[in-house]
Amino acid sequence: MKSLKAILFLVCLGSGILLLGQKDNDFRNCTAILLNNKLVVNEYSPEGKCTLLADAKGTFTVQPVSLYDDGKVEPQGKRRFKIVIRDGNSKTLYSFSDKIYEEIEASKVLSSCKKGDSVVFITLDRDLALPHNEVLVQ
Repeated sequence: MKSLKAILFLVCLGSGILLLGQKDNDFRNCTAILLNNKLVVNEYSPEGKCTLLADAKGTFTVQPVSLYDDGKVEPQGKRRFKIVIRDGNSKTLYSFSDKIYEEIEASKVLSSCKKGDSVVFITLDRDLALPHNEVLVQ
């Protein structure tokens, strides 16, 4: 548990250092993208990658999490987010919807994507850091 907490601390610290000059309460709570309450990122570290198959099933949420050495993830409550899609060819961002979500079925989002596109999650609360906010569709 100590090593995972240390990694989480370093990721959040790095985010905070990059955001010097922001308000004191900006981006102080680390969150993650979850699919069925499981991390989408393969490793919660600066090297972590988020990828999903285009036919993935379940519910997307963005939540602060407690991470444990045994791999257990404990979600700490759904937070608000928006979604944009990054086109894999042109890298253009376009809005998936004007709606604000606390959860959404993955199939609804992924059906708007093709292989190589990315789903980008945007938090709406300035206290939330979301370092792994882009999910590559395979």
